[in-house]
Amino acid sequence: MRKTVTTVALASAVVLAGGTAAQAITGNFTEDFEHTYVGLAVFYNPDGTASHRCSGALLTDTVFLTAGHCVTLDDQGTVATSARVYFEQDVQALGSAYPTSGGVVSTELYSYGYEGLGNIPETRDAGVIILDESIEESQYDIEEYASLATAGSLDSYKRSHPGNSATTTISGYGVQESNGSQTKQVAYRERLTAESFVIGLNGTNAGGYNVKLSTNPGGGRGGTCFGDSGGPVLVGDTVTAVNSFVMNGACAGTGFGYRVDQQPFLDWLEATVGDEWDEIEHVTL
Repeated sequence: MRKTVTTVALASAVVLAGGTAAQAITGNFTEDFEHTYVGLAVFYNPDGTASHRCSGALLTDTVFLTAGHCVTLDDQGTVATSARVYFEQDVQALGSAYPTSGGVVSTELYSYGYEGLGNIPETRDAGVIILDESIEESQYDIEEYASLATAGSLDSYKRSHPGNSATTTISGYGVQESNGSQTKQVAYRERLTAESFVIGLNGTNAGGYNVKLSTNPGGGRGGTCFGDSGGPVLVGDTVTAVNSFVMNGACAGTGFGYRVDQQPFLDWLEATVGDEWDEIEHVTL
């Protein structure tokens, strides 16, 4: 059977209507008031129109980590020109459409090198947004930032936590339900959180670059859907991966996060964020 692969970014209704069918809810989520460093990023086309949205996590007062396909508009590497990042738990309160004001603006968007899902397992699906102003100068009162896993942390974490004990937390602003034709979606645009666990780090679609996560709603767990792309895969408050793609069903299939605990990515991030690198808390699991 041919496998279907899709990212979990939320694009326009036109794009979604022709995309891969999704047919389930994400499972056992709760409103997330805990991970205040997780935000919703709305991306804009060169003409200023809203393009799509993703999730992500603040690592410092200006560095916002997300997925590479979020800052990349197409498989040719065209990067979105700007973004607004919101940290309200309920962004839908700002209006029924994509917000065009408020939030914190960014005109510095960087992709690690994402060129599409044709290169699974190495998609290079990570990116970073540098906010134009410090979050401390904004309307948001965020007292702590996410930390970043050091190289190889997920490997040691999985080895020391056999079976389904390698638990993780996912957080994002994605769709909660989508029918098979994707003409109807339940999209609260609220920050929600759920628990998952690491199934594996190797194999055909992981290959050491991605973490395979349980999305079975049994046992109180949850999964990811459109709009959760870029949201953190957390161990405690440490980002180990960013939500990237799912197999065989956008809201029902197995979820994968692109690992940020890889030395080449960490080297790229250090070079990209400059002096902010020393402000990031680095944690070995």
